[in-house]
Amino acid sequence: MRQSATILVVDDERAVRMMLEAALRAQGHRIQAAASGSSARELLAEEEFDLVLLDLQLGDSDGIEILRDIKRDWPATEVILLTAHGSINSAISALRYGAFDYLLKPAQVNDIRERVERALEQRYTARQRNELLQRISDSARALGMIDGNTPSAPAPQQSSDRIEVGPLLLDLRRHSASLGSYTLSLTRTEFALLTALTQQPDTALSYSLLSEAVYGRAQPEDEARALLRPHIARLRHKLESTKVEGIALVSIRSMGYMLQTEVTN
Repeated sequence: MRQSATILVVDDERAVRMMLEAALRAQGHRIQAAASGSSARELLAEEEFDLVLLDLQLGDSDGIEILRDIKRDWPATEVILLTAHGSINSAISALRYGAFDYLLKPAQVNDIRERVERALEQRYTARQRNELLQRISDSARALGMIDGNTPSAPAPQQSSDRIEVGPLLLDLRRHSASLGSYTLSLTRTEFALLTALTQQPDTALSYSLLSEAVYGRAQPEDEARALLRPHIARLRHKLESTKVEGIALVSIRSMGYMLQTEVTN
């Protein structure tokens, strides 16, 4: 476990709440508990949790509605659903609303801890990626790559979970990408590369910076270039195969790669 997390347990069965609290506190996490949907909403209005363990069948609330509220207000919070045999189909359907996974009640302590570990790992990885992309942005500004008076580099339209550059749209929460009317089928590495490049359109990013964005560690330029080259080639092919104009992935000799946008003078 990398670090302790703040976890909200929502279940109207006291025995289940106590079991979950004890199991996760033993792992060093800070736990809050709610016995109803209304209590959960009050806690969620006050702070962001790293993870929510949410019972689908609450006496006063629809667990799916609470899930949708969480993803609307706190899109980075991971949610694991707790469900009984009779609502497995509902739990599976709820995954499309952004739930990380579901656990069938009564769940074994080891299964709970393992699922929580995986969900938190995903949250921490996403947070590190966002921090790295911010560092890339800051580095580009410090090196003078971004000039606020230069009209040829349109700023990406960005929210907490979406980036839009011209016809290209990335959904960071769902790890999906589309170019115009085409859905792009990308590997995890290709998606990480495209995410880094869309942070600074029309800006050359070095092999080392892009490698750090993808692999989480800085590497020498030659090694980074060799690692990235096949992924860049496949990503470029996927972009070009759509025939959509306005976006091009170009190589900058002895420097790195750039996501080039079409500029109308």
